[in-house]
Amino acid sequence: MGGRGSGGKRVGAGRKRKSALERAISGAAGPRGVVLQHPSSTAVAPVVTFDPPAELQASPDELAALTSQLAFLQQVEGPGAPNPQIAELQARVDGLAIAARGLTIWLELAPHAFAARTLTPATSATFVMLCRAIVKERSLSASWNCGGPDHRGLMQRVSGWLKDFELAPFGKPMYGAEPAATVNPLDRFTNPKARA
Repeated sequence: MGGRGSGGKRVGAGRKRKSALERAISGAAGPRGVVLQHPSSTAVAPVVTFDPPAELQASPDELAALTSQLAFLQQVEGPGAPNPQIAELQARVDGLAIAARGLTIWLELAPHAFAARTLTPATSATFVMLCRAIVKERSLSASWNCGGPDHRGLMQRVSGWLKDFELAPFGKPMYGAEPAATVNPLDRFTNPKARA
């Protein structure tokens, strides 16, 4: 406490002093519990890559077959005909087209997210949502609704997800991780070359 009228600091309060041995090992009175790495270990975790999930794997043959079926039905029925089969086929074609474009976005952004070690099997579902949102944002930016409230909201969501996966700048330089050189603090006492 130590404020006015409090009677001063309590006896024994505050950070405890390091012993002479701890100060000699760590070299400073800073934080305790220095963790030393094993000399054979590296400071950088290995990059783990994996294939896109099945929900983004759209078969081009299936998309072509559905598109030809849809075109045939629309030609037979005429434009604007209320046929539930046409609506169902259109929804399937749209879904496969979004998956194919989402796969393109995955292939574009995933190597960078793998390198940043933010795309893991546990975060792949969120990355798939990011890919779909980018597809939708690009289609909205090319439509008449560009700059509308839906487009602005989607841009904010995409921007947040890009920062979550460290794919957008934070206003600072983004450096790649490099292995840290392991230094044994006891070398200055045991190694005669380090004393010089």
